[in-house]
Amino acid sequence: MRWKLVTSHYLNVLDEEWEYQETDRKTGRMKRTKFPVPRLLDINDPCCWTTKLGGDTQAGTAEGEIIVCHEGKGQSGDIVFFGDPTPDMIPVDDEAKALSASFERHWQYKPEEASVSHSQSIVDKFQIEMAEMRSKPAEVAGLTELTAAMLKQTEAIGKLLDRRM
Repeated sequence: MRWKLVTSHYLNVLDEEWEYQETDRKTGRMKRTKFPVPRLLDINDPCCWTTKLGGDTQAGTAEGEIIVCHEGKGQSGDIVFFGDPTPDMIPVDDEAKALSASFERHWQYKPEEASVSHSQSIVDKFQIEMAEMRSKPAEVAGLTELTAAMLKQTEAIGKLLDRRM
């Protein structure tokens, strides 16, 4: 199961940790706590590339790609991650295609066909839905009946006040 990253990702990878250190004031001993954190895999950073496709890094003409895989399913240079694939990962082999296909009903986004990232496509979708909602008048169920009842009540109160005076 191997995928090529189309956009930069924060992925949960093996052996990526952040260490918190503090010194106990009473004993003077160092206390260390390690937390697993996701790793940024930047498609524009040559240090993250698993495959260099050519060009000169110093001249800025270098090209490369990041291939990720699940543990025990990739090749030696691939970055091992755990978790589900994202819509911005293009499957490289048949096993990855099958797994990605199982998520298609959730994604509704295909990186091969899109000119923007998955997150930008979600923002665009929300903007379209907001524009549609704003263009339609607000419809509240039973509003006309409520207005008519309030008008009758106001008229009845007016008649009662006229009688008292």
